[in-house]
Amino acid sequence: PTTLIWNTGNYDNEASFTVNGPDGTEIYATSGTPSGTLTTFTSNCGGSGPVVTDPTVATQVASNIAQTTATLNGTITNPDNVTITEMGFEWMELMGTDYTHVTVTGSTLTYDLTNLTPNTDYIFKAFITYNGTTVYGNDLIFTTLAQGQPTEPSATTLPASAVTQTTATLNGTISNPDNVTITAQGFEWKQASATAYTTVNATGTTMASPITGLTANTDYTYRAFVTTANGTHYGADVTFTTLNQDVEPCDVPTGLTVSATTDESITITWDANANVSSWNIQYRPVGGTLSSATSNTNSYTINGLQPETSYEIQVQANCGDGNVSEWSSAVTGTTTVGIDSWLANSVSLYPNPAKEIVNVQCTMNNVQIEAVEVYDVYGKLINTVIVTENPTRINVSGLADGMYFVRVTTEEGMVTKTFVKR
Repeated sequence: PTTLIWNTGNYDNEASFTVNGPDGTEIYATSGTPSGTLTTFTSNCGGSGPVVTDPTVATQVASNIAQTTATLNGTITNPDNVTITEMGFEWMELMGTDYTHVTVTGSTLTYDLTNLTPNTDYIFKAFITYNGTTVYGNDLIFTTLAQGQPTEPSATTLPASAVTQTTATLNGTISNPDNVTITAQGFEWKQASATAYTTVNATGTTMASPITGLTANTDYTYRAFVTTANGTHYGADVTFTTLNQDVEPCDVPTGLTVSATTDESITITWDANANVSSWNIQYRPVGGTLSSATSNTNSYTINGLQPETSYEIQVQANCGDGNVSEWSSAVTGTTTVGIDSWLANSVSLYPNPAKEIVNVQCTMNNVQIEAVEVYDVYGKLINTVIVTENPTRINVSGLADGMYFVRVTTEEGMVTKTFVKR
């Protein structure tokens, strides 16, 4: 039985309502119900309504295993977007009795363990909680490395790019800090509903492998891998969906240029396309680790960089709904010398070594020396020099032979230099 009530009022027509079941079937309808009255009805809801698929969780092999650290991995399948209230892992030493419960936030089911014991077996399993129910993935075991044992390479699976109706590019990285011999590396991929993987080989620390012959509007899953004499190590599973037949592929950004640089930032610009909703940016010091950012306009300033450093930068277009382009060709930008470096390079002591006089000079335009102090190697202040001109002269004839520090204070900052008295 169901009762509905609404407030009285003045209406052009009396109220009416329709009740639909969870599968959309009309199960009760009325019209012309007088205001201020109660309407009570009993309806037969019929069948069970639409079937909601419960989410599942799978434990993935641990990665980045070292003597005292490891990364736990898992994947969640949730086709009907059921609300998951908690997710994470339970882990312990294989010979232990009580699991340690750790939770994970965000969209990726990974967790970094620390303070592990070398050459020890550990067991773990992923879990999720929904509707008051907790379900677990299968148990997996890993062994930390022995002291002195080289760290095995690890594979990281990155999001796919250049996804069209029938093609996509698989992306990943390989980390090999101890230069262990790698016998194979690449990707394994399949339709999400399939059981057997197809293997494609790749090279380099940054891997990208295009695949073809895919089916439109279909889910695919893949993972990066690296193989050594000790076995194969996998990255986490990543899923992508090929485009519908009527969706245009996302074009690769063009015209990427470095438009401005400072000592800690690089500004880039590129050509804008009408169907792009945002752009992804990835950058790294030449030969270094990748960082990423997102922009809603066709320009972006990368901040927090190191002075006098060259960076490789690429841009990827995002057309929405998982439709992203290939990464653009890389451009290189170099940050300028910072004020501290300029100042240090502009302040000089001469002659050095010195016997009687040391000159302190600042060659930076319009920068005045405000104070000069001399310290011995123990940090004791032994002389404060009155600054009247540039260069400023320091009489060191009465000092014992050895090394001394000179702290030079300017309106742009402070610089410490050394000289030797002989």
